[in-house]
Amino acid sequence: MTLAPGEALAHGFGQRYDLPVPLWLWAAAAAAAVALSFVIIGLFVKASPGVRGYWRLNLLRFPPGRVLADRRVRLVARLFSVGLLVLVLGASITGNQSPTRNIAPTFIWVAWWVGFAYLSALVGNLWAVVNPWAAIFGWTETLLGSRRATRRYPAWLGVWPAVALFLAFAWLELIYTGRSIPAQLGHVIIGYSVLTWTAMALFGRATWLRQGDPFATAFGVLARFAPTEIRVTNREACRRCELPCAGPDGTCLDCGVCFDRAAPARREWNARPFAAGLTNTGDVSPSMVVFVLLLLSTVTFDGFTATPAWAGLEGALYAALAPLGEARLTVIGTLGLVAFPLLFVLVYVAFARWMAWMGDDQLTTGTVARLFVLSLVPIAIAYHLAHYFTYLLIQGQLLIRLASDPFGFGWNLLGTARYRPDIGIVGARSVWYTAVVAIVLGHVIAVYVAHVVALREFRDRHAALRSQLPMLVLMVSYTIVSLWIIAQPIVESR
Repeated sequence: MTLAPGEALAHGFGQRYDLPVPLWLWAAAAAAAVALSFVIIGLFVKASPGVRGYWRLNLLRFPPGRVLADRRVRLVARLFSVGLLVLVLGASITGNQSPTRNIAPTFIWVAWWVGFAYLSALVGNLWAVVNPWAAIFGWTETLLGSRRATRRYPAWLGVWPAVALFLAFAWLELIYTGRSIPAQLGHVIIGYSVLTWTAMALFGRATWLRQGDPFATAFGVLARFAPTEIRVTNREACRRCELPCAGPDGTCLDCGVCFDRAAPARREWNARPFAAGLTNTGDVSPSMVVFVLLLLSTVTFDGFTATPAWAGLEGALYAALAPLGEARLTVIGTLGLVAFPLLFVLVYVAFARWMAWMGDDQLTTGTVARLFVLSLVPIAIAYHLAHYFTYLLIQGQLLIRLASDPFGFGWNLLGTARYRPDIGIVGARSVWYTAVVAIVLGHVIAVYVAHVVALREFRDRHAALRSQLPMLVLMVSYTIVSLWIIAQPIVESR
């Protein structure tokens, strides 16, 4: 036993932890906290701050802010990002194919996907700055001379391409059995690169990143929660932009194209309150509603697949689908992955209809669905933190070792190749309390955002408060479900 390898670290803890009180008490207390927040917010928040109402501090007024926003700093960041892409792709194709000895699986699933999700939500949309695919395409356009897109992006498409591609990415992450094999990941990177650059050539780089790219869309949605934004106060620059980036007040919000074009005096890189960007719902389309629900449902599905309930369901379906042979687990997982977003959409639309009715039908169900879907983003961030925090802290330590030997060739470039991850860095007790705090706080923030939007959109305060009662039921229910999933013993299929 002492000689057994210690590489299966994703869900390892140094000790067992039992809840000090029954789970139903935790769930009841969390639900009560969310309900109490609704009462407090309803009593004291009596006017919507609107899109222009939140405070902003322009960081470009200070020397450190100007240095960080300088073109040369952004260029260095993009060069570093492109170098990492080349390293990961090279390692995946030519390196050792053991998942724990090759940097590609750990970097993609831990450092990039989990890490950048946290950075986007808690810092700002850094992916828009360092996106290596966008950087390579932009440099190529500069070398070949500026050129326009060959096709006009159909307005009816919305962000449906991003929805489809994100669902495919979720399938790779959660269902595909080859997701940890470096060479398979390398092939996925190559395929994604060809698709992305082709779409950029057809529709334009900025248009595809705003409408069709799944990762730019996902990180952009999460960054609406972040405490930073970029803003351009030159209305003429926005009118010339190919993107619908002008806000209700005439300024351009979070558009890198306008930011690069604008004169320095017209640029702002602002600090703002957390979640302030979620109240700006003018650009939310029906397809964006589905994308946000997909983002929330896939991380919930990931947590649910490690519960005994899923194991029992999977076992029953496994026996029933015997004719499918070895493909059974893949088919079962795919069905679950598709069913969860559909269920989330149906439930959300039903609650949107209830909200519209409680608000005296001033707004249609579709309008209500578009206006309030961004209030669910704090919940997605909270559950992402609750579900992946341990994964990042424990599995992420492999990068210390892999930095010295990214290809798995036996190198020791930085002197860290012999580093052994410490699975005791975080215990089950800490993880549980972090999850509880994150989930409850995320739902409380969601209640606040929804309340602010309701005050702005409904005709009076009483109609706004009535419309939020269904949202409160939805928030409380999801709080209980989230805590139940987090508290379950982790079960994995053989």
